[in-house]
Amino acid sequence: MTNTMNAFFLHGAKDMRLQQTPVPPLDPDQVLVQIKSTGICGTDIHYYHHGRNGDFVPQRPFILGHECAGEVVDAGAFADQLPVGSRVAVDPAHPCGVCASCRKGTYNHCPDMRYFGSAASVPHFDGSFRDYVPTRAANCHPIPDDMSYSQAALLEPLSIALHGVGQAGQMAGQRVLITGAGPIGQLFGLVARHYGAERLAVSDLRPSALNLAAELWADYTIRAEHPDEIEEVDKTCGDFDVVIEASGAGAALQTAYQRCKAGGTVVQVGVQAGPVELPVNLVMQKELTVRGSFRFAHIFPKALDLLANKKLNLQPLVTGTFAFADLVPGLEAALGPDSIKVVINY
Repeated sequence: MTNTMNAFFLHGAKDMRLQQTPVPPLDPDQVLVQIKSTGICGTDIHYYHHGRNGDFVPQRPFILGHECAGEVVDAGAFADQLPVGSRVAVDPAHPCGVCASCRKGTYNHCPDMRYFGSAASVPHFDGSFRDYVPTRAANCHPIPDDMSYSQAALLEPLSIALHGVGQAGQMAGQRVLITGAGPIGQLFGLVARHYGAERLAVSDLRPSALNLAAELWADYTIRAEHPDEIEEVDKTCGDFDVVIEASGAGAALQTAYQRCKAGGTVVQVGVQAGPVELPVNLVMQKELTVRGSFRFAHIFPKALDLLANKKLNLQPLVTGTFAFADLVPGLEAALGPDSIKVVINY
């Protein structure tokens, strides 16, 4: 194996450079994975287009990407558990393991979390837009031979959806509204349907995203710019037991409070760009339960089980595939009006 590899480094807004860089040495708890597929996430798009992701501003050029799968090419000390050639999906979350949150089991709240492709920690934690990634052996999950690498790369966003549905509580027999039909909203819909939601409605600005949701899981689609449509759904479906906000739009979060029934649950997974004015008296008047959903914890194996046993089919969500050398066009395509999920294949 070569001692150098290709990697895309983010140098600033819309400044992604393909460079040769050394293959990092392995730590005692690591194996080396040759990346085969990486999904493009909304955070990758923010970093690329704005040179930052919210408050996280890179202090040096670094490598994006965190939804990934590949093949073990150096097993380090783990030849028995993960022999060379093992096909794996990689959990990109690397919590410290010793803080109060980690000891409690909610490691998604670890204050020292390192996440592939994120400038949230210093030093930054380089991600998967490169040929080889050293990662903890414990973060590698073997995948079956009949699972494609591109599907395995979607296990991370699927885990986010599973965690969020868990935050909503009981799903069987529930009437659910999902605001936002992007990749996470689509995954929430598929998971909610799998766990027995009785009625599923979705709102979005994009007709193509709504059409896809209608094909895969949604009973009702609502154009977000036409509030009269949600009134019509209300007449048919009734108030919603659960509203999941997956768009990051302030107006959608307001809608969640307004359309959730008395005693219902609102789950916020969309990241708001700033402060939002909310009808918080509705929380009191309706006795709403309002919950956040941030990343995931102890859920990656369940996501793998659902996909390995073909209980979910995520392939329809992949609306574009690009070669690794064409990562920049892939990032541009991911912003297209009809794009849901773009996957980079190496």
